[in-house]
Amino acid sequence: MDYTKFNVEDFASNESFIDWVHQADPEAVRFWDLYLSNHPEIRPTVDKARALVLNLRQAEEIMPDAPRVDRMWANIADRVEHHADRHTRPYTRTIRALALVCLILLGSAVALWLIYPEQHPDSVQSAYHEQRTDFIEQVNDTDKPVNVRLADGSTVILDARSRLKYKATYQQDSTRQVYLLGEAFFDVVKNPYKPFIVHTGEIMVKVLGTSFRVEAPEQAGQIRVSVKTGKVSVSAVADDGADNRQKDGVILLPNQQVSYERKEHLFTRSLIESPEVLDTTTVTPADFTFDNTPIAQVFRTMESAYGIEIIFNDEVMKHCYITAPLGAESMREKLKIICQTIDARYEIIDAKVVINSAGCD
Repeated sequence: MDYTKFNVEDFASNESFIDWVHQADPEAVRFWDLYLSNHPEIRPTVDKARALVLNLRQAEEIMPDAPRVDRMWANIADRVEHHADRHTRPYTRTIRALALVCLILLGSAVALWLIYPEQHPDSVQSAYHEQRTDFIEQVNDTDKPVNVRLADGSTVILDARSRLKYKATYQQDSTRQVYLLGEAFFDVVKNPYKPFIVHTGEIMVKVLGTSFRVEAPEQAGQIRVSVKTGKVSVSAVADDGADNRQKDGVILLPNQQVSYERKEHLFTRSLIESPEVLDTTTVTPADFTFDNTPIAQVFRTMESAYGIEIIFNDEVMKHCYITAPLGAESMREKLKIICQTIDARYEIIDAKVVINSAGCD
């Protein structure tokens, strides 16, 4: 099927596309990642369709069910009739007309709010300001990062002009919850029985034990979470502000990051700027010295070393071989050299590396 001719509505009603947006089907994710890498010209339309799909789910979550709507209408009708009985009949039509106008205005306001979601000032203030009693607060008013050691041994490097708050009973609670205003790097002691949760207001970061960075400046339009080790769950907080109720989100692995746009309520996953080798004790520069090595083996070495997924057409590239003494270069530089050698190119989409190649002679 030629998806390049699809409009926004076509994409938003396509089941495979919807699965890709919600990351619900690995096959759909792989297909659309590869398709978009080969057809970058449709990216503006796809971005609009993606936003529409996410907003439709949000609308479904907040719209009242049919019984509740019926009760609302019945209540309005009772009030109108009751008011009409108390006054003369000439006023009845006026009252009903006013009620109808109010309903139309209310419905229009809800529709506009769903179609053009705005950032609410109260949400930006975050749950941090709501926690007042029985909390310990660490404030960094300096221009340099400061180290904060928590009761369970976890450490936080709190950036300049940032604040951290947590309960005095932090170690005794069933979950280890902290509230961040600003930026910090977390190195969390693993405890499978007590998840570690970072609240920033719009999103919550949940882990069992890992190291990661959260950047959530109060006035910025974007929140960013990047993972160094382990696995992290990043979710949007439910509209009612409940601490542990979450909506759509993403799972991050090492060398991955996600940006959350506060105004659009959208997650964008990508690789960090400078991915690092996951285990330098088992992977050395010598492992990246290739001598007439099949490209599939080269990519497997890269995947294992950096914990990334490389998508390529094994059949098309089965005659591609690499001879290159790589080692100290960054991951992106290694990919650049590999692709130049075999006349290919690479893109990074949704934290995956997608290789585009016509094959080798």
